[in-house]
Amino acid sequence: MNPKILIVGSTGKLGIKLLNFCKKNNVNIFCITCYKNIKLLKAQSKKYNIKNFFKLSHVSESIKFKLFLEKNKINIIYFLDYGYKSILYANIFLKHNKQSLIAIANKEMIIAGGQTLIDKILSSNNKLIPLDSEHFSLSNINFKNDNIKKIYITASGGPFYFKKNINFEKVSLDNVLAHPKWKMGVNNSIDSSNFINKILEIYELSIIYKINLLKIDFLISKEAYVHSVVLRNDNIVSLNCFNNDMLITLVNPLKKFYPFIDLKINSHFLDNKMLKLEKFNDKRFKINKYLKILKCLSPNNQIIFMILNNIAQKKYLSKEIKYNEILDFIMSNLKKNTKSVLFKSINDRIEFIDSIEKRYDY
Repeated sequence: MNPKILIVGSTGKLGIKLLNFCKKNNVNIFCITCYKNIKLLKAQSKKYNIKNFFKLSHVSESIKFKLFLEKNKINIIYFLDYGYKSILYANIFLKHNKQSLIAIANKEMIIAGGQTLIDKILSSNNKLIPLDSEHFSLSNINFKNDNIKKIYITASGGPFYFKKNINFEKVSLDNVLAHPKWKMGVNNSIDSSNFINKILEIYELSIIYKINLLKIDFLISKEAYVHSVVLRNDNIVSLNCFNNDMLITLVNPLKKFYPFIDLKINSHFLDNKMLKLEKFNDKRFKINKYLKILKCLSPNNQIIFMILNNIAQKKYLSKEIKYNEILDFIMSNLKKNTKSVLFKSINDRIEFIDSIEKRYDY
């Protein structure tokens, strides 16, 4: 059986990587989408012989894509895009598909959809495969909130952690985007540089695996080889490791239909340098100041934090605020917007997000 595979966000770095791999391994793609980069999308359509493609920033194309989701049985859907709005498409997809694999690299989508999205995936008899390396590393481990003491995800340190003489008041955008391990888009690179990505990933982990936020923390793994550590109540410690190659997570959903695909990647578990971990305790980073507060946010306020971070990034990129003011902007506005709302559906969550964004004309 040749599965029908849909890639939302094919023009991003992950989408490009996945398409190249599929071409080399004779895996056909049924549909691709972009947000704005229609030039690259059309080039991908031609190069990989993909007949179905949609530019989702265009209203009429978005409507056509929703109809496409209603009419077609999709075996694997990848969400490799950025931003929360893909929960709109996921909501439609889940109404019309069962026994499909839903592979998500979009952490904003997980945070916006929250437990509502996760429960809907499970109740519709579909399977979630988280693609962020940290969450993927936990996907085959049998654990629950009650039988663990702690879960640590890891951070590589980004461009600044191991450069102790860096003055954050003077860093350039090029400095911020120069991640030493991962090739990412602008937004994710900024989040990685100031460790906001670790806060978002902690929320994501809590949602996916139903783990108390206070049981989740992060460590530094310079080589980005250890992705998570689980401390169980029976005192067993599990280190979950693999090379810092996103193809490992991206290819995993394909193995259900193409079991003989082999990445031929060597492991480095005998190299002590690769296994080295250290606690994060660097007061240069403002996330250190706000960590306790952020780990106690309600689901509503996690969403607000995420939105304010997007706004702060936009202001930083347009030079309205400085790099070292990003966290201060978020936290000062978070206090003004704190609220408690009961979400009964994904549409409730979308309305809530729209109401917050309208306050900032975002």
